[in-house]
Amino acid sequence: VGFVIGLPSLLWVLVIFLAVLYMQGLIFRILFGPGQGVNYIARCGYPDDRVEDKDCPLHYLYGEEFFGNVPAAMFTAFRFMLGDYSTRGGKSIVVALSVGYGAVFDVVFVSWMIVVIFGLFNIITAIFVDSTTAGLKHNEVKRKFVRQYETRFVRRKLKQLLLRMYEVGMKGRRRRSHVEKEVPNGDIPTSGFGFEQIELKREEFNEVMQDAYVRDLMQEIDVDISMTSAMFDTCDNDGSGKVSMEDVVNAMMKLRGEPQKNDIVACWTAVRALQ
Repeated sequence: VGFVIGLPSLLWVLVIFLAVLYMQGLIFRILFGPGQGVNYIARCGYPDDRVEDKDCPLHYLYGEEFFGNVPAAMFTAFRFMLGDYSTRGGKSIVVALSVGYGAVFDVVFVSWMIVVIFGLFNIITAIFVDSTTAGLKHNEVKRKFVRQYETRFVRRKLKQLLLRMYEVGMKGRRRRSHVEKEVPNGDIPTSGFGFEQIELKREEFNEVMQDAYVRDLMQEIDVDISMTSAMFDTCDNDGSGKVSMEDVVNAMMKLRGEPQKNDIVACWTAVRALQ
């Protein structure tokens, strides 16, 4: 996860690194590469196969071989960063160039290595680590807000579910008692003694479970509604043949996906809000 978060910054670091490497390759090409129209290797051969002589100086030959153009100079500079200074024959490029160019090469090479090792690499590491850490913190904040929102969402939906179950249950009782008057929304108690004491029998509970709005609310809080016929037994823990609103909340807490701490808090908060 951390690598994925830091990937955009890593790409920018790569761009900066390539730009620095290009500048370094260009400098090496100008300082140690062959002049315009000069081709020592064509005349003298590769330096690993020769010994030092005035007509074919080894540092010129190595300069042409490893710094003959900007891409070659960039690759050689990158090899230097990794600590690879060897030639084809296993000899040291640095030693050959130091012997040939003297203090000029020594100063340039030492200064460049100090900048790369103690400057560039540390900057690259710091940027990547800082970006990754910031990304992880940002993700943690987002997850925290998601958890807080989910808690409020579950609490609100549970309250709506309980009120709807109460409404449907009371309408069913009145209908079975031959009372034609419907229960107006304003008559549904949402606090005080009575609401939390309501108990539904199996027949009433199954009727409530067939209500479309109840089923929609259950789906919204991630409760599977495919087995509503068996849900009464889940709610009726004591086998009394009746379920209270608190029993319903406890059952929803068990049935709602993977139980999390915030789910438990939301369920208990919803019950208390209705008391």
